[in-house]
Amino acid sequence: MKVNFDTIKLKQVNVDRVRHALRQSETCTKNSLAQETGLSVASCGNILSELLERGEVQEVALASSTGGRPSRRFAYNARHALVLVIYLRLEGSMKTIYSAVVDLRGEVLDESFAEVAEIDVDSIVGQAKLWAARYEQVESVSVGVPGVVNEGLIEGCDVESLNGVALASHLNEMLDCPVTVENDVNATALGFYHQRTNLQPESLVYIYFPEDGIAGAGIVVNGRVIRGRNRFAGEVSYMPLSIARHDQAQAQQTIDRFARFASEMVLSTDCLLNPESIVLAGQWLRDEHKDAIQRAVSSSSLPNHVPELHFECDIHASYLAGLTFSGLQQLSCGIQIIKI
Repeated sequence: MKVNFDTIKLKQVNVDRVRHALRQSETCTKNSLAQETGLSVASCGNILSELLERGEVQEVALASSTGGRPSRRFAYNARHALVLVIYLRLEGSMKTIYSAVVDLRGEVLDESFAEVAEIDVDSIVGQAKLWAARYEQVESVSVGVPGVVNEGLIEGCDVESLNGVALASHLNEMLDCPVTVENDVNATALGFYHQRTNLQPESLVYIYFPEDGIAGAGIVVNGRVIRGRNRFAGEVSYMPLSIARHDQAQAQQTIDRFARFASEMVLSTDCLLNPESIVLAGQWLRDEHKDAIQRAVSSSSLPNHVPELHFECDIHASYLAGLTFSGLQQLSCGIQIIKI
């Protein structure tokens, strides 16, 4: 019997809609799920039966009765499966491998910051194996790297030993579960976007200035990361700026010089994309840097067209949120519904 592909995908989308509604509430009934998802009560009941059988949903105490038969009440089992998040971070002379085990609601259950002398494939695999052995429910791995990920290969990475490495395939063979490897700023931009549930802009650009390093940007439009033809979108350090790429890290030492080229990045980005929000991040940025950038941007912008700037000191929360989102996506149908 031939099964229509579109019908299968539609069912997977509906399952994800029910999952999302369950994750947002402590408990639900079939009727409340139907109201939240727009699906029929019968469809919600069928999906709940499947999720109950897999252990992804648990039945809890009955809802209070209003005179008739009390409704069955269900709760999402957020620890039915877990996501392992790993990111690599270079700040000045510090090299860090961050690891976290996250449940299906995005709650961090366990984490570690490991400062290492060198970052390489073996150290990453070692961390992954350690966590996977400790938490058998890990079913998805999400890794962030300071480099371009193109057709599965890492390129232009600040960790030179990872260039040309198919890290996702390597980890998949070791752990036997889906693995995604994402550019650090793309993941951070996505996390910044999703953490602001009630204020999500249609578009944002997130520019990250690592200490003594080269800036990179993540572009999010309607909740999706714009990667470009060969994953080069967001490599803002290659823009034709007044300061050459190899001098941009040194420019951090002088407030006015840094503010000038940072404002050029902002204005070039605004002219090309005109996003609703532009975020500038870097844990070394001080109020005087922010003020200087604001002045430089305002003085060069057209009246009434000054870009809306946000500043984020530490990227950790957004980075973690973005990688968690990517890891959770691997456990879903992978289809995103966008309102237009």
